[in-house]
Amino acid sequence: MKSNNNILFLAIALASSTAALAQNPIIQTQLTTDPAPLVCGDRIYVYTGHDEDHADFFWMNEWRVYSSTDMVNWTDHGSPLNQSSFAWADDRAWAAQAIERNGKYYWY
Repeated sequence: MKSNNNILFLAIALASSTAALAQNPIIQTQLTTDPAPLVCGDRIYVYTGHDEDHADFFWMNEWRVYSSTDMVNWTDHGSPLNQSSFAWADDRAWAAQAIERNGKYYWY
Protein backbone atom coordinates (compact mmCIF):
# COMPACT_ATOMS: atom_id res chain seq x y z
CA MET A 1 0.00 0.00 0.00
CA LYS A 2 2.87 2.38 0.78
CA SER A 3 4.25 1.83 -2.73
CA ASN A 4 0.90 2.87 -4.27
CA ASN A 5 0.88 6.05 -2.16
CA ASN A 6 4.40 6.89 -3.32
CA ILE A 7 3.39 6.41 -6.96
CA LEU A 8 0.29 8.57 -6.45
CA PHE A 9 2.37 11.30 -4.79
CA LEU A 10 4.92 11.18 -7.62
CA ALA A 11 2.18 11.39 -10.27
CA ILE A 12 0.60 14.43 -8.58
CA ALA A 13 3.97 16.15 -8.19
CA LEU A 14 4.83 15.51 -11.85
CA ALA A 15 1.46 16.80 -13.05
CA SER A 16 1.80 19.93 -10.92
CA SER A 17 5.30 20.70 -12.16
CA THR A 18 4.27 20.24 -15.81
CA ALA A 19 1.34 22.63 -15.44
CA ALA A 20 3.62 25.21 -13.87
CA LEU A 21 5.79 25.23 -17.03
CA ALA A 22 2.90 25.71 -19.47
CA GLN A 23 2.94 28.90 -21.52
CA ASN A 24 -0.40 30.60 -21.45
CA PRO A 25 -1.52 32.27 -23.59
CA ILE A 26 0.07 30.43 -26.50
CA ILE A 27 0.33 33.64 -28.55
CA GLN A 28 2.23 36.21 -26.54
CA THR A 29 3.10 38.79 -29.22
CA GLN A 30 -0.47 39.98 -29.99
CA LEU A 31 -3.69 40.34 -28.05
CA THR A 32 -5.74 37.50 -29.54
CA THR A 33 -9.32 36.41 -28.94
CA ASP A 34 -11.67 33.55 -29.75
CA PRO A 35 -9.12 30.98 -31.00
CA ALA A 36 -10.52 28.56 -33.56
CA PRO A 37 -8.29 25.54 -34.30
CA LEU A 38 -8.06 23.64 -37.58
CA VAL A 39 -5.85 20.58 -38.00
CA CYS A 40 -4.43 20.00 -41.46
CA GLY A 41 -1.97 17.11 -41.76
CA ASP A 42 0.67 17.45 -39.05
CA ARG A 43 0.04 21.18 -38.51
CA ILE A 44 -2.55 22.96 -36.38
CA TYR A 45 -3.78 26.36 -37.46
CA VAL A 46 -5.35 28.77 -35.01
CA TYR A 47 -7.56 31.54 -36.34
CA THR A 48 -8.01 34.40 -33.89
CA GLY A 49 -9.41 37.87 -33.58
CA HIS A 50 -6.86 40.56 -32.82
CA ASP A 51 -7.74 43.00 -30.03
CA GLU A 52 -6.39 46.48 -30.58
CA ASP A 53 -3.93 47.73 -27.97
CA HIS A 54 -5.35 50.11 -25.37
CA ALA A 55 -8.95 49.57 -26.46
CA ASP A 56 -11.70 50.28 -23.96
CA PHE A 57 -14.03 47.66 -25.47
CA PHE A 58 -13.80 44.77 -27.94
CA TRP A 59 -12.00 46.48 -30.80
CA MET A 60 -11.07 43.75 -33.24
CA ASN A 61 -10.44 45.11 -36.72
CA GLU A 62 -8.70 42.06 -38.13
CA TRP A 63 -8.21 38.32 -37.86
CA ARG A 64 -4.85 36.61 -37.59
CA VAL A 65 -3.61 33.08 -38.33
CA TYR A 66 -0.95 31.13 -36.41
CA SER A 67 0.26 27.57 -36.94
CA SER A 68 2.38 24.99 -35.17
CA THR A 69 3.59 21.44 -35.59
CA ASP A 70 4.42 20.96 -31.92
CA MET A 71 2.01 23.29 -30.03
CA VAL A 72 5.05 25.06 -28.52
CA ASN A 73 6.58 27.01 -31.41
CA TRP A 74 4.12 29.13 -33.38
CA THR A 75 4.39 30.76 -36.80
CA ASP A 76 2.55 34.05 -37.32
CA HIS A 77 0.94 34.08 -40.78
CA GLY A 78 -0.26 37.65 -40.43
CA SER A 79 -3.72 38.99 -41.11
CA PRO A 80 -5.37 37.47 -44.19
CA LEU A 81 -8.66 39.31 -43.58
CA ASN A 82 -9.78 42.43 -41.79
CA GLN A 83 -13.05 44.13 -41.08
CA SER A 84 -12.69 46.42 -44.10
CA SER A 85 -12.63 43.31 -46.37
CA PHE A 86 -16.43 43.24 -46.08
CA ALA A 87 -18.56 46.10 -47.42
CA TRP A 88 -21.42 45.14 -45.10
CA ALA A 89 -19.30 45.12 -41.90
CA ASP A 90 -19.92 48.09 -39.67
CA ASP A 91 -17.30 48.45 -36.95
CA ARG A 92 -15.74 45.28 -35.51
CA ALA A 93 -14.49 41.82 -36.41
CA TRP A 94 -15.83 39.04 -34.18
CA ALA A 95 -15.10 35.34 -33.67
CA ALA A 96 -14.27 33.37 -36.81
CA GLN A 97 -13.89 29.72 -37.74
CA ALA A 98 -12.26 28.01 -40.70
CA ILE A 99 -13.27 24.56 -41.93
CA GLU A 100 -12.29 22.21 -44.73
CA ARG A 101 -14.88 20.60 -46.96
CA ASN A 102 -14.17 18.64 -50.13
CA GLY A 103 -10.66 20.01 -50.43
CA LYS A 104 -11.67 23.67 -50.04
CA TYR A 105 -11.26 25.85 -46.97
CA TYR A 106 -14.00 28.17 -45.82
CA TRP A 107 -13.77 31.06 -43.38
CA TYR A 108 -16.88 31.79 -41.30
